[in-house]
Amino acid sequence: MLTPGANIALGSPRACWTLESSHLTAFGSTAAVALVPVDEKRAPRGPAALFQTEQSTWMSWSGTPERIGCTLELDRLPAGSDRVLLVVYRYSNLGPVSALKALTLQINESVLYTLDVTAQGESALVLGEFYCRAGQWKFRALAEGSAYGLAAFGRRIGLDIDESNPDHPDRPHGNPRPGDSGGCASGTGFAVSASTVLTCAHVIQGMTSIEINSFNGRHRAEPVMVDETNDIALLRVDGAHLQPVRFAAATGCSLGDPVTAVGFPMAGLAGGGAHVTQGGVSALFGLRNDVSLMQFTAAIQPGSSGSPLFDARGNVVGMVTSTLPDAQNMNFAVKSHLLAAFLEACHIPVTLNESNATKTPADIARGIQPSLWKVEARS
Repeated sequence: MLTPGANIALGSPRACWTLESSHLTAFGSTAAVALVPVDEKRAPRGPAALFQTEQSTWMSWSGTPERIGCTLELDRLPAGSDRVLLVVYRYSNLGPVSALKALTLQINESVLYTLDVTAQGESALVLGEFYCRAGQWKFRALAEGSAYGLAAFGRRIGLDIDESNPDHPDRPHGNPRPGDSGGCASGTGFAVSASTVLTCAHVIQGMTSIEINSFNGRHRAEPVMVDETNDIALLRVDGAHLQPVRFAAATGCSLGDPVTAVGFPMAGLAGGGAHVTQGGVSALFGLRNDVSLMQFTAAIQPGSSGSPLFDARGNVVGMVTSTLPDAQNMNFAVKSHLLAAFLEACHIPVTLNESNATKTPADIARGIQPSLWKVEARS
């Protein structure tokens, strides 16, 4: 049985494999598999093979959703390819692959690779690679995650991949966390200077038209800096004079500290105004000990992405970025010190709050209104 990092020689360039998930109904409904031909530097050498776009010259699908089957003709890969990546992913970045629980890959009825993915917070996972070394085809077991899904993984290596579910044409292409569909996305943003707004990168990812709006008006915006790794985006706003939020003079918070999230969840369904939720800091790290994130319990919904997270003094201590769908109130925010470092790199001074006076959630909600904006993006 293989473990991550281990490799094994194959008897021939013809590889027949099957893949099962302990979530028996996942493949074809909420999850799928992609095969990506690349060279040794992982530059793409042809289109990916998906359930809906089989590449008949070098592979074919078989089996059932409960037990996917595939035959690979590795000596027929596109010119320049010396390997093919096997990627498991959730459709449209629907959520983490942890929903699949455990994966079992069997190759040529003799090679077995079982991987527990219950702790994986990424939406796509490179499960392994078939590769050629000194004329010999081999398989290497991997467990490489891509937090923002298959499409983002493709963009990183220079390949356009459609990660949507072909059986659900009304499902949005791209990240569904903001909550809208049909080439649209919505989220929340907050002013960090007189002309810029901070939001999550996934809210605007792949979008060509961006606007911010609130009771203070509507304005066009454009991205000026995007950090996809940490899910941060800075938008420049035309024709507005914005009121920036205040950050804590001493960054950081402690376990159990109360926090308040203010944003625009479920745009179009939950009303037009801002929503306020309360909770506490439940962990100082994200999944797999990600030090860039904190975990909190204030309830969030699609559209909350980009919401500021406040401490009891009304200081921004984080930005809401994601939740774990299969858990209860396991929500995550980018820590304020990372936001401050990002803004410093963009030459935007952070506005600090020197006051130690505590505020009620109602006080925080009233104070943030001039700085809080709904972000609407369209492709």
